[in-house]
Amino acid sequence: MHPTLESMGITSTENIEKFTLRYENGQDVLKVYYRREKGSLLPKSKKFKFGRSTKTVLADGGQQTYRQVQEPSLIVVRALEELEQIVGKQHEIKVSKDDLIVELEHLEKVMESKIADIKEKINALK
Repeated sequence: MHPTLESMGITSTENIEKFTLRYENGQDVLKVYYRREKGSLLPKSKKFKFGRSTKTVLADGGQQTYRQVQEPSLIVVRALEELEQIVGKQHEIKVSKDDLIVELEHLEKVMESKIADIKEKINALK
């Protein structure tokens, strides 16, 4: 019934609560959240990373200029369609304060990590 999700290892589709999709470090990151009983040893979420394909397309017909365009993986597009069938489009509509705080905290961690990486590279050049 959900061949793309099954190929990704998602078998308990009836327990899917919500999902998120974000773009990070040149990849699409899909995170699927599950409803779990208190004390359950099963994971509450699974994260999947998908690379993007790059195409060179004609940007302006008269100038013969080209540009590179990135497109999401066909697998992530199909997975989103299947997840929207299961969960509906409520993930786009319901954005809570808590969701935004979690997203901001994640961004802060990513930025701190990137800054530390750049500082390390600078120190290595001395």
